[in-house]
Amino acid sequence: MSARAALRSATAENHHRVDAAFSRFDLATASGYRRFLLAQAGGFLPIESALDEAGAADVLDDWPQRRRGTLLRADLEELEVTPPELFFRPDFFSGEASILGAIYVLEGSRLGGAVLKQAVPGHFPRRFLEARHVAGGWRKLLQALDDLLIRPDDLEAAVRAAKEVFARFEAEAGAQLENKAA
Repeated sequence: MSARAALRSATAENHHRVDAAFSRFDLATASGYRRFLLAQAGGFLPIESALDEAGAADVLDDWPQRRRGTLLRADLEELEVTPPELFFRPDFFSGEASILGAIYVLEGSRLGGAVLKQAVPGHFPRRFLEARHVAGGWRKLLQALDDLLIRPDDLEAAVRAAKEVFARFEAEAGAQLENKAA
């Protein structure tokens, strides 16, 4: 089994839970969309920052072009929402394998964003959801997974990191959904 297939299989349940959590936001309303973007920001911004600190640009040379935090911040600013404080540990990701596992989740979220943006009214800012992959970027990432995650320990590290990223997004979605109920 290829590394990409193994990573996808090992994180399928985590992916499903995150999709289920984010599908509960009403993206057609301003308040629902704001909470959705806040949940995205609570996961995305600190993870992206931690990847910067961990040296993601040394693992994937096009990492700077893959970053979407500025787009997410711009959407929040346009909606007059303050992004959450960044929480990250400097050691959140250590090593090439964990960096790749985390990037796999962030880059995969672009595919979901393309679907979700259809539920967002056109007058809402959608820079973050509309961000496409860098030309050939998804294929390049999948090839890097297969080329660099060749030892079982590397694959395990990538899976752990991917699951940690999914868990962060699931927790952020849950927190924003609870805020609605309060």
